[in-house]
Amino acid sequence: MKPDKRSHNRIKPKGLRAGLIFNSAQREIALDADILDISYSGIRVKLKQPIASDMTGNIRINMILPESNTPFCVHGILKHQPANDECGLHYVDHVHGSIDDLMFECVELDETTVLIKTT
Repeated sequence: MKPDKRSHNRIKPKGLRAGLIFNSAQREIALDADILDISYSGIRVKLKQPIASDMTGNIRINMILPESNTPFCVHGILKHQPANDECGLHYVDHVHGSIDDLMFECVELDETTVLIKTT
């Protein structure tokens, strides 16, 4: 097994879903997806419907943050696609601090993390 070369840890939230909008070749394609993992550099998703392996363009990822129920949107590009129903997206054109909100709320959904809140 190859060692992970990522500079940011992955969080694997359970049950977090997203809507993806692909803007490609003067057309827009909307898809639903389950989020497999999130890091400070991108998101890996499993799509409800497969896409073509040559899909390119910008992607908008819409979701509801799990703790606050706040709508959240980031923009990305397709980084890798190991299968037609799975893809890795790299963030582009986002406000740096906005990913902190997403990561903070998703830590609670990570199956390997226990977060204890104090008042």
